[in-house]
Amino acid sequence: MKLKALIAAFTIVLSTSAFAQWFQPRVNVIALPLQVSAEVINPFAQPIICHGQVFGQTVHGLVYNTFFVEQFLPMGSNRFAFVNTNFTSPFISGWATINCRFAPFF
Repeated sequence: MKLKALIAAFTIVLSTSAFAQWFQPRVNVIALPLQVSAEVINPFAQPIICHGQVFGQTVHGLVYNTFFVEQFLPMGSNRFAFVNTNFTSPFISGWATINCRFAPFF
């Protein structure tokens, strides 16, 4: 019985630790008429690696996006991602979906 409880506890710990390595960082999103920009900031004392998408919806309903993958952010640094449009179809809203993880030290 103790072995079954130990195996169950070990399985739960391993299955939840895989999801704990990714987190949502501090992100500033600014939607201007011709550009949506997202800034990822690393306030931690160790480097992080991020990936995500930036979206912008135009006045005509079209949604433009851009993505970035495996961007390395050293301690105290930031990165920008942009999506642009033309003046005949300006943006009315913008948002970003960004996830990060801590970079290994090896």
